[in-house]
Amino acid sequence: MSFAAILLSVIVGTWNGNWFPSGRAEHRAHPDVEAATIAAAGKMIASGLAKVDPTGREDVILSLCEIRNRQAAEELTKAIGRKGLKVASVSAYRRRDRFDQQQNVILTTLPVAESKWARWTYVPEANPPRGYAMAKIVLSPAVTAAVYSVHLKANYGATTSAIVAANRAKRTHAINEFVRIAEGDAYAILAGDFNADKWRKEFAEETVFTTLEGAGYANLLELLPPKGRGTHPHKRYGDRALDYIMTKGFEATGVPLLEPNDQLSDHYAVFARVVPEKVRKSVPRPTRSARRPNEGAENEKPQPVML
Repeated sequence: MSFAAILLSVIVGTWNGNWFPSGRAEHRAHPDVEAATIAAAGKMIASGLAKVDPTGREDVILSLCEIRNRQAAEELTKAIGRKGLKVASVSAYRRRDRFDQQQNVILTTLPVAESKWARWTYVPEANPPRGYAMAKIVLSPAVTAAVYSVHLKANYGATTSAIVAANRAKRTHAINEFVRIAEGDAYAILAGDFNADKWRKEFAEETVFTTLEGAGYANLLELLPPKGRGTHPHKRYGDRALDYIMTKGFEATGVPLLEPNDQLSDHYAVFARVVPEKVRKSVPRPTRSARRPNEGAENEKPQPVML
């Protein structure tokens, strides 16, 4: 007799906290300022979650970037106020190049079977910063998802074509390594700040997205209209899509939501609802939407299905 399990969708989100909670690269802000920032960020993330899950009953997986340390992650978790939400994985990048202030974090309300973090492998020609946090998260007795939180190399300081090419090589190396690491994962979620925009001309030579698509990953930002994908608003350079949720073995049940950050960060938060593909026929298929930030997302809660 085959195993049967009730399986519901899960809310996935990602946000770059911008040197959270100090908002600065090197030094800490006053404790009162940081406490206010943590409270405001918790409120912002809770607001985004409420828009995609007004009932507050669905499970959650969050990928966060630029979080100072585990303590900051735990304080933010409390501020979000989601029942059962806990820290699943935190990276521990070194002080070198200030990356100890830019940890990757995974939060979830679901059981965690395994967690770890790692730096990208060093290669002389393309040595990418940081690495990834990973957690194997149990959605049901039949489905365990490998969740990866990443923050790829930025184009900061890219004043020459040679620097641009070097930055691109670092992103390429990181994603190629990720694909090898995650090759055996039937259900996988990759989320975070990619520091590359699939749709802008200056990133035309990027291979990050084609590599992931070739490995079976779906880009959930594709479900948004072109003018609604900007996760990194910029008055001078225009809105850029830098923050992504990529999934393998899952399907979105609605369009993603971009949640503004109230000046807490230079990145919007991104939220989406996904369901394992084995139950995709039991939930509505997503359609494109012209919704902009603050306009919400499709909130219909899928019904339990048997797997």
